[in-house]
Amino acid sequence: MIRSPLLLVAGGLFLTSCALEPSEQANVPRFTEEAKANIVIRYYSDSVNRVLKPLQTEGRFLSTIDKEAAVELARQQPGRELAVVVLIRYNWQDSVKQQWTERLQSLGYQRVVFLQGEGMKINGLRILDNPGHYSGQPESAQHPAS
Repeated sequence: MIRSPLLLVAGGLFLTSCALEPSEQANVPRFTEEAKANIVIRYYSDSVNRVLKPLQTEGRFLSTIDKEAAVELARQQPGRELAVVVLIRYNWQDSVKQQWTERLQSLGYQRVVFLQGEGMKINGLRILDNPGHYSGQPESAQHPAS
């Protein structure tokens, strides 16, 4: 059948057209402040969240909690400088970010940063939104000496 090879070629072209050029990948802001974060929440849905910092586990597995439990855990943290919410590809909507920002800022968090990604590694993830205007560079690079 001639349709199968054509579909494979078309699919390959489609997938490669979605990839970023290497120069574009270098310009994407990346997160580097995991150590400063008071809480890191991976949000999947209102009923499925995982808290990566402070790490919440059940045995060897990450605990799954609902959004309200994640907010309650955020309330219990002694520091309120930086909250990080990691979003997966299918929940980047502005409404999701707005809800998290409102909830966490109402608890006193100064900054709420949204990242895109999977896995346990936080530093190096792409920054989706950062109302604190994080540039992805160390503080010394943001304010060079005169």
